[in-house]
Amino acid sequence: MGRIAQDGAAGFTLLEMVIVVAVIATLSISATFAISTRDSAEADVTRFAAAYARLRDRAILGQSQQGMAIVPEGWQTLAPAPPDAEVEGWQAVGMVQKFRGEVRFEGADGPIFPRELTRDPLPDLVFLPDGQVTPFEVTFIANERLNRCRSTGFAGLDCEGT
Repeated sequence: MGRIAQDGAAGFTLLEMVIVVAVIATLSISATFAISTRDSAEADVTRFAAAYARLRDRAILGQSQQGMAIVPEGWQTLAPAPPDAEVEGWQAVGMVQKFRGEVRFEGADGPIFPRELTRDPLPDLVFLPDGQVTPFEVTFIANERLNRCRSTGFAGLDCEGT
């Protein structure tokens, strides 16, 4: 058996390999951004609907009001301050939940504009122990698609996409 001769021009050069890796990396990053921004409205709707249901259930089962404040980054859950607290009113619970896309809120009296939480925060949406909720409509906007969710105040959250 003889040896198989290797031609010096066989194989890939280091430069060719670097170019191929760079092209694949660029394509994978582009695909990742396309997928994550495309689904941002649906993800926001899902997360917001889950938070709505959780706050409504907590108000009914705990027989105490719950609240949600609309802040520039997203929403903040609020609960009544305990009786032994130094400040009466509402207090923030947990971390701010951020929206990934553009969101617009409309209340019974007009638009609900995001605002920074103060030391004495007030909720934009109130969940009562009898199941009632402040009536509102929220529109989630991403990539020319709209998803709307409404609450009349008595029934649950009704969401639809366009």
